[in-house]
This record gives sequence, structure tokens and C-alpha cells, in this order.
Amino acid sequence: MKKRSLLTLLLLVPLLGWASNFSDAMRAYKRGEYKEAKQLFELAIEEDGAKQAQFFLGLLYLEGKGVDRDIITAKRFLKKAVELGNARAKCYLAKAFLVQKNPDKQQALKLLKEGRASGADECSAIAAQYKIPL
Repeated sequence: MKKRSLLTLLLLVPLLGWASNFSDAMRAYKRGEYKEAKQLFELAIEEDGAKQAQFFLGLLYLEGKGVDRDIITAKRFLKKAVELGNARAKCYLAKAFLVQKNPDKQQALKLLKEGRASGADECSAIAAQYKIPL
């Protein structure tokens, strides 16, 4: 019985570390402590492979929260989040295409439609904000 408990503990310890970095990052993000959130999201990716952290880093760079606004970096993180299956990331990646120096409305429209079809309500709001009919 002791061997089984030890094995269970050894399997759970890495999961607890992941939950800590990502959870701490989310708490900082929700408190508006964006610089701290950025550092913790980066740790969550680097140390724990936390996939959702890609999405939140993309948001930070897109909105310039805790970092200088950087659309290229935002797009890089948001594209990775899309590749990992995050439907909401499609909405914000579309926004990144709309706010870049030379807006790509066709790419944005495609992403907004795909995101909305996947259930991401933010896509409708972003489309309305930029007067894009879906």
C-alpha cells in the first residue's frame, strides 16, 4: 500500500507545480497585476508546458497590459494558442490583424467566423466593434 501512495504522490507533484504557476498567473491577471502575470505565464510555459498561457500572453501584448503593445508578438502567441485549439484566440488574433499597420480584413473575417462557429462569443463583439458583418 505504501508503494502505491508513493507512486501517486510522485505522479501528482509535477501537476501541482503546473497548477501553481498558471494559477498564480491567472490570479495576478485578474488583479490587474499584468507585469507579474506576464512573468508567471512565461514560467508556466517554460517550466510546466501550460498551453493556455500562450493565449493570455497574446492578450497582454495585444492590449499593451504590463508590456509595451507589440502586435507582432501578440500574433505569435495567439497563433500558437489557435494551433493548440483555443477558439477564443481566433477572435483576438483577428483583432490583431485589424489593428496592425496594414489591416488584413479578409484574414480577420475568416478568423472571426471560425471562432464564432466554435462558440467563442468574443468574436461577435470584436466584429461589431470594427463594424464587420458576420
